[in-house]
Amino acid sequence: MVPLYIIFCSLMDHQHKFMLIFTATAAMLLSCAVTLQHCGNCGSNPVPYPLSTGPNCGDPHYKIRCTAGTLWLDALAGSSYMIVSIDQKIRRIITRPATFERNKCVSTDLRSEGMHLNETLPFSLAAGNTVFLFNCTVKVQHAPPMDCTVRSLCHSYIKDHIDNASACGRVGMCCSYVTGSGRKDYVVRVYGGGCAAYMSFLDLNGAVGTVGKRWPEPGVGIEWVAPQEPVCKVPMDCNELLNSKCGMGVGGVQRCFCNVGFKWDSINGSCQSQTQYQNQTQAQAQNAKCVGHGKVSRCKVKKKKKMLLAVIVSLGGIVTIATLIGFILYKKKNQMETKAENAKIKKSKDISSAKASALSSRIFTGREIQKATNNFSQENLIGSGGFGEVFKGTFDDGTITAIKRAKLGNTKSIDQMQNEIRILCQVNHRSLVRLIGFCLELEHPLLIYDYVSNGSLFDYLHNKRAPLKWIQRLKIAHQTAEGLSYLHSSAVPPIYHRDVKSSNILLDEKFNAKVSDFGLSRLVEIAEQNKSHIFTSAQGTLGYLDPEYYRNFQLTDKSDVYSFGVVLMELLTSEKAIDFNREEENVNLAIYGKKKLIEERLMDVVDPVMKDGASDLELETMKCLGYLATSCLEEQRQKRPTMKEVSDEIEYLVKIVKGEASKS
Repeated sequence: MVPLYIIFCSLMDHQHKFMLIFTATAAMLLSCAVTLQHCGNCGSNPVPYPLSTGPNCGDPHYKIRCTAGTLWLDALAGSSYMIVSIDQKIRRIITRPATFERNKCVSTDLRSEGMHLNETLPFSLAAGNTVFLFNCTVKVQHAPPMDCTVRSLCHSYIKDHIDNASACGRVGMCCSYVTGSGRKDYVVRVYGGGCAAYMSFLDLNGAVGTVGKRWPEPGVGIEWVAPQEPVCKVPMDCNELLNSKCGMGVGGVQRCFCNVGFKWDSINGSCQSQTQYQNQTQAQAQNAKCVGHGKVSRCKVKKKKKMLLAVIVSLGGIVTIATLIGFILYKKKNQMETKAENAKIKKSKDISSAKASALSSRIFTGREIQKATNNFSQENLIGSGGFGEVFKGTFDDGTITAIKRAKLGNTKSIDQMQNEIRILCQVNHRSLVRLIGFCLELEHPLLIYDYVSNGSLFDYLHNKRAPLKWIQRLKIAHQTAEGLSYLHSSAVPPIYHRDVKSSNILLDEKFNAKVSDFGLSRLVEIAEQNKSHIFTSAQGTLGYLDPEYYRNFQLTDKSDVYSFGVVLMELLTSEKAIDFNREEENVNLAIYGKKKLIEERLMDVVDPVMKDGASDLELETMKCLGYLATSCLEEQRQKRPTMKEVSDEIEYLVKIVKGEASKS
């Protein structure tokens, strides 16, 4: 438009020219929003508002640096990071992370302990950064939100980048986490005694790291907070921001606030006209209350009297039907109570033949059982408890079994055995004890299992049997975790064990673990699967009970995770879950173990038989298991890992001890 003004003005005298230019300029300024001064390009890189590369442009709080045509973000402790892109619309900067030192698994910004953003400035780490940490010690392994399991993508990164990350495959462990998720992050930290190197990717696709998938360029996403109106001391300070005036803001800070009819545009740094926001949409008008006569305003008049009558009639019908149903149910209940015991037996038979059964359970005769146990001879008694007794049974074909007999007249014991049939008929896993069949002919209900010859884990840890080696303990922990993970994640419907403890973990002749005793287990019905927890009366064994389950009767898969955390502490210490021979404040092993970990004295309570002669690597994995146990024992269930995560982590520790971790 300026050339048109020049041509037109050349035909007029000086006074008319001045008046025309003044009037046109004023009209343009009044009709348009004038923005604050933007910074010029840095080389070929634009610098959008509010970013500032100098004292007279942008917002000085959003300072970045322009050096030799390249933009940099300066962090604390003297570290700087090259800016590779800026997205003004979503208010995000992407910087290049520090590189690795040559032939070392160490980041070049280790001296500044990684990237530390100034929390007083409007910059923070954006959500969605996947950060890999390398060369880590056990101090950081279980600090949330770390994923230091074998499933972490950091392992794939090492394999795929043998040129610049090969050194990281030879030292320490690696972890990963994602920034954001509702919290503000300002630090990607590396330091001695923690993790010595890192790499970051923004919006990393989970498929990356698999065959045929390429890794994107590394980057650290940094977001900025939308800027407020400029600060002012006197009215003249607002001259640069047209359609604004200096006024008092929140916290006693004076700012250039936009005049009535204009709104602050934080993207462009201007006071923008609000004309486009003044019209109400048709949808909003329709949501307005109906006023006046219905026929005139074309709104439907609520016929309250008719609605009230309809509600009363409906409620009356519902009450009548409910009363009739209640009477029928009452009659049925009386009939059913007279047949209660027969119904229980029928229920057991129904369970055994259910189509959903993963196994075909055999129904044994009473004569077969009596012969196999030598008529329940005391010589064949191998265990007893509140549920009843367990006998060793040998059948004609040489099959050796364990036969559980419920207590006569103990309704609760019989109910638990029926529940165990229901559970075990639907599962099949190498780390779960196998139900062969049952017998209902004798006065005691009987369950027949595979015979697991080596007793329980409790016997080996607490009854002075031959001490278990560290690798044996890790293997037992892993197999137990696998079995519980199967119940939680693979069984349909999911199953919560509810009584995980060392005496319910049986060992065969090769020390393979088998989870047993499903009498208290709970099938999660379809209607319950979308709930965060199930309300049920607290059952289980003291010392192993999840505190939230015990206090609030809220059962979840994390209740089993807590109990398993106690078992992990037993494996580490060879101490009982509850032992009144310990000092009063240390009676509960879960509390005792967590206290030692906080004091950084966990190794003081590790079984000395296992600790003596252990290699440095084995000692490190003992610490790792201690940290894992503590994460399982978190008071709040949301902070505990899943059983699958626990299983994967222990599997990784087994591989480390066997020397396989670097090959996997």
